[in-house]
Amino acid sequence: MDVKSRQVVEWLLREEQVEWTTEKPPPGLEPGARELFISVGSRGEALPEHPRMLAWKLPQWTRRAVRSTTATVLLSAEPLDALSRQLQEAPPGASPPPLTLRVHEHTLDVVCATLLVAWRLLHGAWPEGVEVLADYVGEWEQGHTETVGEYECALGTVFYAAVKLWPSLSARPSREVLELMASVLETARVPEELTRLPPARIPPAVSRRLKADELLYRAELSRAQRVQLDIPLGDAEDGPMRRVDALFLSSFQDVTVLRLLARNDTENTHYGQGFDFMAIHIARPEQSRPWHSFSLTPERAGTLGDLAGTLDELEGPRLLDGTPRKRGRRFERQPNDYSDPWYSDGYASPTGRATMVAGPYSGTRLSRRELWETLWDRFNVGRHVHVLRAHTIFARPFLWRGPVPGAELVSRGFQRRDLSSQGATFHPAVVLSFLGATEEADVLHYEKPAGAHTVHVSVYPNRLVAVWVERPRAEATSLYALALEQEELVEGRALWELEPLRALAPWLAPLGPERWLVYGAYRVSRGRSSMLDDSRSMQGLFHALASGTRPSLEKLPSEAAAESRRVLRDAAGETEHWLTSTGGARVEFLLEEEERGPLACDRDFFLFLLTLGQRYSAFEISRRMAEVEQRYRTSRWQSLRPARSVRSDVMLFTNSLWHTRVSEDPDVNARYLAWHSLHGLQETVTSMRDQAAELDQYKRDQFDRMVGLLVFVFLPVSLACGFFSGAQFQDMSPSVGIPGATTGWLIFLGYTAAFTVLVFGTVLFARVMNWRRR
Repeated sequence: MDVKSRQVVEWLLREEQVEWTTEKPPPGLEPGARELFISVGSRGEALPEHPRMLAWKLPQWTRRAVRSTTATVLLSAEPLDALSRQLQEAPPGASPPPLTLRVHEHTLDVVCATLLVAWRLLHGAWPEGVEVLADYVGEWEQGHTETVGEYECALGTVFYAAVKLWPSLSARPSREVLELMASVLETARVPEELTRLPPARIPPAVSRRLKADELLYRAELSRAQRVQLDIPLGDAEDGPMRRVDALFLSSFQDVTVLRLLARNDTENTHYGQGFDFMAIHIARPEQSRPWHSFSLTPERAGTLGDLAGTLDELEGPRLLDGTPRKRGRRFERQPNDYSDPWYSDGYASPTGRATMVAGPYSGTRLSRRELWETLWDRFNVGRHVHVLRAHTIFARPFLWRGPVPGAELVSRGFQRRDLSSQGATFHPAVVLSFLGATEEADVLHYEKPAGAHTVHVSVYPNRLVAVWVERPRAEATSLYALALEQEELVEGRALWELEPLRALAPWLAPLGPERWLVYGAYRVSRGRSSMLDDSRSMQGLFHALASGTRPSLEKLPSEAAAESRRVLRDAAGETEHWLTSTGGARVEFLLEEEERGPLACDRDFFLFLLTLGQRYSAFEISRRMAEVEQRYRTSRWQSLRPARSVRSDVMLFTNSLWHTRVSEDPDVNARYLAWHSLHGLQETVTSMRDQAAELDQYKRDQFDRMVGLLVFVFLPVSLACGFFSGAQFQDMSPSVGIPGATTGWLIFLGYTAAFTVLVFGTVLFARVMNWRRR
C-alpha cells in the first residue's frame, strides 16, 4: 500500500479526525457544517441538491441516473473541495473538531464512497481508475450479479467475506476491511481487475471463507423452500407475468451474499435459470430484530410492484413496542407517510420498477410466516389458472347411534334415492349391492336438498353411515381461490349449519378424522391459464385441491405425501385423476371452452364413495373384533353373541361389499385399484380375514377346553358310578339310601371323594412341577 492510501486509512481510523455514526437521521434533517450523509437521509423532490447529502436514492440524484453513492461522490468534487478548505479552518490554538460521517451500514457502496471522500479531502484529486470502480459498484448496487465476476474472486464477494471475518463493534469499519479496499482502489485500472481480483490481493482467510460459502449454500439450500411464482411484468393487475424459481431461505447467519450463488444455480432450480426471486430471513442471536428482504434478479424482466406498500398496510400504525410509527414521507413515490417504511428500490428508481423490498429500519411486527404467506398469496401460480366449472362432494363416515336409520331419515324429510341409473359402467353385483337398486340392497341412499347443496346419507347394514354433501359451482374462478374455498369448508363448520345435518347431529358418532373428505370434478381452461407444468408449486396446488388442505407455502406436500398420491391420466392427456389419502379430484383440461354438459355425480364420484365405505367398514369390523378378543381374554364366560355378530359382518363385507373388479372398463378398474392401493385396503382386508380366522380358532379352542373341563370334572363321578353300579345297589332303593341309615351311599361317596382327590391331586402336582421348571 502506497503512502496516499495509508494516509486515507489512518485518517478514517483516527477518532480525533473522523467520527462515525450509524444513527438514522429523522426525515428532512440536513447535515451540519462538519457532517456528511453517506447513503442516508431523505429530501423532498422539490428541494435542490444538498452538497453534503451523498445518497444515490435521493430524488435529486435519481433524476441524473446515478446508480450508486460512489458515483454520487464522483459528481460532488466541488462541494468536497469546499468542505476540505472548511475542515482546515480552526480557531487559533485549538484543534479542529472531527468530521462526522453518518452512514447506513458497512456495504460495498458505503465503504467505497467513504474512501473516495477521504481521498478527495486529503489529496484534492481522485485516484486513477476511479471510474472503473464506480461502474462496478453501480452494477453491484443494482443487483446485476451476472456482471460482477466469479464468486470466489470478485470484489463484491471478497469485500463481504472480509466484513464477516473482521466485523466491527462500532460504526467505524475494521482496519482490515479499509486496508483491503484501499489496496484495490490503489491498483484497479480495468474492469477485469475487479471482477477477478489477483490472488495476491485476496487475504488467505478470505479465500478460505469464500470456498466454504459454497458448502454453506448447499447446507442452507437443504433447509430452504424451493417453489415457483408468477412475477408480473408490469403494474397492470391482469397483465402478463413470468414464471420464476423462488427461494425462501431462513437462517441465523448472514446469507445475503449467497444470492450470487442462488441466482446462478441452474442445478437446483426447476427451470434451470437460477433463483430469480429470493425471500431471505436472517435471525441473528445477537440482534433483537430479524432482518427480511425480498428481491428479484434486476437484469431479468419482472417487478414487485407495490409490495412494500402492501406490507406497510399489514404492518399497521404501531411499532413493536406498541408506540405509534413516526410520520413524515421519506420518498416521493411512497404510498404512505411513514418516516421508516418498508423500503422498495422502486421509490428511488427513475422508472419506478421495484426489484427489492426490505423491512423497516426499526424492525417489523410481522412474523416470518406472515410475510412469506403474503408473498405466496400475492404471486401464487394458481391465481392465473381459470376453473370454468366445479362439482364437489364433501363426505364423512359416522356410526349411527339412533333408531332404525331408514325410518328416521324418512321422518325427517329425506327421500330414498336409486343411483343405479348412473352406474351403467359397473358390474351388476356392484349396482345391486352399493347403488341401492332395490330395497334389499346392502347400501341404501337418502337425500334432501338444502338450498344450493344436497345432503346425502348412505346407510350400511353394520350401523355405518356415510354423510356426503353435494355442491355444484357454475361460476368461473381461479384454482387458488377454489382451493382456499374448499379448505374452509373442509375444516370449518359451514356445512354443519345446513338444516338437514343439524337435525341428524344427535344420531351421528364421528368415525375417522375430524374433517370432511373431499372429491370433485373440475374443468380448467388451458387457453386462459398460465403454464400448467410439473413444477412443485403447480403440483402442490392440485394436491391441495384434491386433498382439501390449505394451499399455503407451509402446507406444500412433502416428498412422502407426493410419493403416496396417485395421478392417473387418460390416453389423450386431457383428464387427470388425482387421488390422495383425504380426497381426490378429476381435472379436465379444455384447450377451447367448448360447451359441455353440466358436471354431476358420476362413476368417479361413486368409486370414491364405494372405497370410502369399504375402508371404514373394514376399520370398524377390525375394531369390533378387537373388542371381542379383549372380552374373551378378560371374561371366561363371555357370551358368543358379539362374536357371531362380528362374524356375520365379516361375511357380509367379504361377500357383498368387497369387489375384486367393479367394471369391464380397464380405466375404471385401474382407478378402483388405485384407491385400494392408496389406502392399503388389500392389506386391511387380508388382516381382517386373518383376525376372523384367529377369532374362529380361539372360539374352537375355548369350546374344546370347556368340553374337556366338563369331562374331567365328571370323570371321578362316572368312575365311581361304574364301580358301584353292581352289587351295592341291587337290593337297595335310592329313597332308602340316606347317609347314616345304610352304608351303601357312604361307601359311594367315599370312593367318589377318593377318586376326585386322586385325579385332581395328580393334575395339581403336575402343574406345580411345570411352574417350577419355568
